[in-house]
Amino acid sequence: MCGENWMKEDHGKLMLQWLLPFGIAVIVVLIMFFNFSVKIKKEAADTVEDKFEEVAEKYALKVNGDIQGICLVGETAAQVISQQNPADRKNIQLLLASIADNTEIYEVIYCDKDGNAIDHLGNRIDLEENNYIEKLEKDPNINYLIEKKDMITGTASIIIGVPVEETGGSILLFYPLKRLKEITEMSGEFNDSAFLTIISAEGDIFQAEDRASSFLKGNNIWANVDKEYQNDTSKARVRMQNNKTGSFITRASEEMRTLVYTPIGVEDWVLLIGVDQSYVEHRQEAIFSKSIRRLYQLLGVTFLFVALIAAVNYVGKIRSAERNKTLQEKADTDLLTGLNNKLATERKIKEYMAQNQDKLGMLFLIDIDNFKKINDTMGHAFGDEVLRSLGKQIGVNFRVTDIIGRVGGDEFMIFLKDLQKDEIVLREAKKLEYFFKHFEVGEYVKYSATASIGAAVFPEHGNDFESLYKSADQAVYKAKKRGKNQIAFFDDRDRKQ
Repeated sequence: MCGENWMKEDHGKLMLQWLLPFGIAVIVVLIMFFNFSVKIKKEAADTVEDKFEEVAEKYALKVNGDIQGICLVGETAAQVISQQNPADRKNIQLLLASIADNTEIYEVIYCDKDGNAIDHLGNRIDLEENNYIEKLEKDPNINYLIEKKDMITGTASIIIGVPVEETGGSILLFYPLKRLKEITEMSGEFNDSAFLTIISAEGDIFQAEDRASSFLKGNNIWANVDKEYQNDTSKARVRMQNNKTGSFITRASEEMRTLVYTPIGVEDWVLLIGVDQSYVEHRQEAIFSKSIRRLYQLLGVTFLFVALIAAVNYVGKIRSAERNKTLQEKADTDLLTGLNNKLATERKIKEYMAQNQDKLGMLFLIDIDNFKKINDTMGHAFGDEVLRSLGKQIGVNFRVTDIIGRVGGDEFMIFLKDLQKDEIVLREAKKLEYFFKHFEVGEYVKYSATASIGAAVFPEHGNDFESLYKSADQAVYKAKKRGKNQIAFFDDRDRKQ
């Protein structure tokens, strides 16, 4: 029972030694996990943002490439016309027809320095009413003019003006805005609610898809943004004017979107994609969940590894503690009787006294009567048998928590713990005296071995081991003086009853 209590206490200490640092480690890991979660969430948002911006830049590159291709055609045509006779309108018309047939433009017009103009079919065109040439002549280089419904084709167009320097004339190329929709098809890139539009840095809408969106109402997209989001909008507009790519969250009426913008590389035009915010959050959550799952797996493997190491170490500690206990028990045990030896007996009594100064206890010091005579007359082997038998039998009369030990050749010591009252002191003394009155040794020839016993009460007769032992030793002397084979108390209380 004592061993079981020790094991429970020792196991409890070992559990505490491991659980405390393990608990701290768990708290640290949870804090780190929270920080990682926040970081992963931000990284997920950044990843989605980068992906959207990458897609927008891809579309802008397509638009730029298509428009620059038309410009290159116009420049080549201007060089050809420069080398021809300006009066040879037939060749010019054939050149214009070739451009119209082999490119995506709707119409191409040549206008000489006198304002005379023909289209790709050779028809004369009156440009005075629409004033395209004057609008384009603001810059001597290639110019771009947005017309939501031009007078020539009747459609929304980008009019590209290319000067013919040798003749003083100009070539006008009518590039349909709906062409931009074809080359910026967003299938597979965003959900169906996303829109794409071409705007100026000031927010003027040049071209928009046929989608019902609060952002695309009217002529200027910034005019549709709710007031509380105007600050972010202003920052984005500055970035657009500086030809930067970026994105920001904003709202028009009850419609929340992430607007992704990037310069096209033509004038101050900006390609703008409006992605529904629920779709953005869905994409972010998908990336976040994937990363979190990996983090969970990593944490699971880590905790499993730590738990395995802890379990191995715990089992190792337990086994080591059990081995140490076994070795301690062997070191504490008297080999002949199986009781505590002298050092163990004294140590355990001292430990009890130090921890229980106010509790009642009693020390018996037992001296086998005439033990030398037993050895001399019956042999040392029989003497050993007396001691061995005494060690086996005496423990039956006391509790497992009491301390019983052999402290000399024929001297034994018993310390009774936690006695409730003084009446128990005399009762336990009489029980021990009765034991020796009936103690016999020998299998075939019975021998009655007697003992002189001294009793001292803790803490009355000594509040430390040395003083209590001295009191018990004096009581043994009294018992021997009175004729042996009896018990005597230090204070003679047994004779005062």
